[in-house]
Amino acid sequence: MGERTYRRQEWEEWYQNARAYADTFGNLLVPHDYVTADGYRLGRWIERQRAMHNGVIPSSLDRERCLALERIGMVWKLEKRLSWETWMAMVQEYHQEYGDLDVPTDYTAKNGCQLGYWIKEQRKKYKGGYLAEKQIRDLERFDMIWSFYERKDWKDWLRLAEMYYQKHGNLLVPASYQTADGDRLGSWIFVQRERYWGANGRRPLSREQVKALEQISMVWGLDRVREEKWSAMVRWIEEYKNQYGCLPLRPSMKAPDGRSMGNWISLQRTALTRGKVAEDRKMRLEGLGIYPFGSTKTPL
Repeated sequence: MGERTYRRQEWEEWYQNARAYADTFGNLLVPHDYVTADGYRLGRWIERQRAMHNGVIPSSLDRERCLALERIGMVWKLEKRLSWETWMAMVQEYHQEYGDLDVPTDYTAKNGCQLGYWIKEQRKKYKGGYLAEKQIRDLERFDMIWSFYERKDWKDWLRLAEMYYQKHGNLLVPASYQTADGDRLGSWIFVQRERYWGANGRRPLSREQVKALEQISMVWGLDRVREEKWSAMVRWIEEYKNQYGCLPLRPSMKAPDGRSMGNWISLQRTALTRGKVAEDRKMRLEGLGIYPFGSTKTPL
């Protein structure tokens, strides 16, 4: 069964899954990448509820829903669960073992605490000016770097982007993409687009930086990014079908950018069913044998 997103399911369905998790594990400290047996990406849903409650994103939570989550052990601010000194002991242990504080978001300390998520929260608080000077000094003693895209020199990131381009033939890097070494290239590319457009107060890119990225086919406009990604996926399916004579519908089948082919094709069929596909796209999809749900034509 495919993974379910919070957009497609009712809040109450997600809550019942959260309640089942709490019954099983005794808490609601759901790891970021946790997926239920039925395909619910519960870890991300819990993070979204925290983000809404804490004002990070627009909220659809009301008091009744907040109380319902609290009754099954919801912790809105992870740092409130333990003292600052306890978290710093985990920070010190991590630093001693790895030599830095570049903690993956899904990293869990030996005592079961989600240190990676906690570090992420401290970066957010630092950016918002909510950390005390002592807390800043405590973390910087262990080489804390506050902005992920500053952990490497810009030219180091450019080399990673060039390697991606050489492998994939484009710079349409998924936002969640990480290199084999854990470098968040997808997020870095997103930040470069913000810098190009001057969004969110970002420091503008220099002319040399813009030129360097454009030499490896950087796409600046998000509308064009989406169009390019759609076309790249269709081209990949065309190549697959020419080679194997069928659509890549197996659940395990992944496109070169990591997306599930079955899910992508299902989304296109849903859009076709709802009449929300432009005519030129419709022709390309049907040329591949991708039809609306309920069609008498059989997917090839």
